[in-house]
Amino acid sequence: MGPLDIASTVATTREYYEGPADEIYCLIWGDNLHLGVPCSPECPHPEAMEHTNEIMAGLAGLDATTRVLDLGCGYGASARFLARTRGCRVVGINISQKELELARARSGEDGLESRVTFETGDFHDLQYEDSSFDVVWSQEAFLHGADKARIISEAWRVLVDNGTLIFTDIMVKPDTPAADRERIYDRIRSPEMWGYGDYVRCLPDQGFRVQHEQDWSAHVARSYSWVRDALLDHRDELLERIDSGTINRTLDGLGFWVEAARDGKIGWSLFVAAKQL
Repeated sequence: MGPLDIASTVATTREYYEGPADEIYCLIWGDNLHLGVPCSPECPHPEAMEHTNEIMAGLAGLDATTRVLDLGCGYGASARFLARTRGCRVVGINISQKELELARARSGEDGLESRVTFETGDFHDLQYEDSSFDVVWSQEAFLHGADKARIISEAWRVLVDNGTLIFTDIMVKPDTPAADRERIYDRIRSPEMWGYGDYVRCLPDQGFRVQHEQDWSAHVARSYSWVRDALLDHRDELLERIDSGTINRTLDGLGFWVEAARDGKIGWSLFVAAKQL
């Protein structure tokens, strides 16, 4: 994947998150922009997202001495959660200025400016020295990457020896038909989404030893069903800011993702891996 392909993908992703998606996500999803592992059958999605953060923070072994880099930090909710509950220092990077502005504002409101920093950054080309962080963290961001092996290689470079890469990503199952893949990619303007096997092969190739993994695919349809229902509930409010055609296309796209997840075409996995020399 050449520099022009990466630049084009970054620009497309930035346009996506700074367009109508910003209005929709901010109102519907809130500050957390990821899927959720429910804590009980009745667990609402906002609590399920927080539960996901708790699971990942526990697996990452964070404390007040840990330096964390959050790749694709969104509105910064996870970074603030880590700083608030674990006391660690977090740098969150993002390509969307709109999301970064809100992330910084929320950090100030929470009094976390001394422990959380938000910066413009592309995870294909991290502007940090080698061995700068103890943990690299990411949630459903790699799917937007044009060169996922390069992203993982960059994570390896900025981690200390035996540092931890912990991430989740939404994945497309290998036998998913091409027409369905195109529709899945189209909703989020992704150039390509990997499957579980792609990460299993790539992580060791890039110098990581996988320590832990979990298949959370069973929760994908539940998460996106909640988002779609919430969008329907807030449709009139959003119509004051977004045209009906965009809302309808978003609803159709979310509906297809729910169906694809139920049909086993879309998955979701967690990986925890240690940097090896």
